[in-house]
Amino acid sequence: MNFRSVSIPAQNVPFLLNLDRTALLIIDMQNDFCHPAGFSGNELEFNLTAIQSIVPNIQKLLAWARTNRVLVVYTKESHLPDLSDLSASKKLRYEIAGSPVGTVGKMGRYLVQGEWGSEVIDELQPLDSEIQINKPAHSAFVNTDLESTLHAYEIAYLLITGVTTECCVLGTYRHASDLGFFCLLLEDCCAAFEKNEHEAAIAVVTAENGVVGWVAHSSQLFQACETSLQI
Repeated sequence: MNFRSVSIPAQNVPFLLNLDRTALLIIDMQNDFCHPAGFSGNELEFNLTAIQSIVPNIQKLLAWARTNRVLVVYTKESHLPDLSDLSASKKLRYEIAGSPVGTVGKMGRYLVQGEWGSEVIDELQPLDSEIQINKPAHSAFVNTDLESTLHAYEIAYLLITGVTTECCVLGTYRHASDLGFFCLLLEDCCAAFEKNEHEAAIAVVTAENGVVGWVAHSSQLFQACETSLQI
């Protein structure tokens, strides 16, 4: 079989990618984290500048993925309405942080399935054919069927994007790596509320000459594909 393979000049060492076994993972680009009227912007009054700045980058990446027949998977940090899937540890941590899960905000109950705040932002709306995963933890693999879904599609490579870099993005990245997936973090397609937290997460992935993983800019992905493949 003639695989669509490409070498991307990531930090430390190149990232070898097989597009026929690749998925684009868009992590938690939902209203409560990204929309000014969402819980983070409205109730918590976080600065959304960095978060909103990556939306056009992900839009471009999403269009590229759809054009090139790359599986697209969205995750949404969200809980069952009765909060039965909310661990005691997470419940306490979010209460201490001032963002209790289930709190009523402008967009409904915070991080609860079915509420507008937990839905993907309008700019990145999923197609009916694309996969959406509700996740109760920072890692998208905890108490979800994401791993089995990716295996069902014979996915081995993940392009990882979304928010926030130091929290759910990094948690998912490291979990995916430990499960054996080849992961590329696209640094211009993920963000944190604070610049230093984003930079720290990037530094973690590239630490020790890349022992944790690979980081690249989306433009490097596009250029590598343009020069290496006719797709």
